[in-house]
Amino acid sequence: MEKQYILSCGMLECFPTYAVFHFTGERYDFEEALEFTTVIDTHYKNRNCVVISSRQILKTVNPEVYSHFRSKSVVAVAIVSNCNEVREQVTQEQSHYTGAFTFFTTLEEAICWAETVVKHD
Repeated sequence: MEKQYILSCGMLECFPTYAVFHFTGERYDFEEALEFTTVIDTHYKNRNCVVISSRQILKTVNPEVYSHFRSKSVVAVAIVSNCNEVREQVTQEQSHYTGAFTFFTTLEEAICWAETVVKHD
């Protein structure tokens, strides 16, 4: 791991080609998206990454954040959960994101996928 950040809505662990976001907040809206985007774009300046969001329970996510806060670094998003309700929510969010966006039931699967999306130099 390169660095760990504690954000208002969860912990962000940054690795060379991907970041794991342990989403613990109750909601994710414009304020949280601005904080997240600022941190990730500062950390991955001039590099691409995949964001892996770990969600174990339903969260309130404003789908408009996907179009209003575009990261310069994030090229793909993976959501990890084994909760069917989260899968249904993510399906709705996916239509608001223009990049690669997929769902996994384990963190290990998401990391393997992320490493194929962005290669480590």
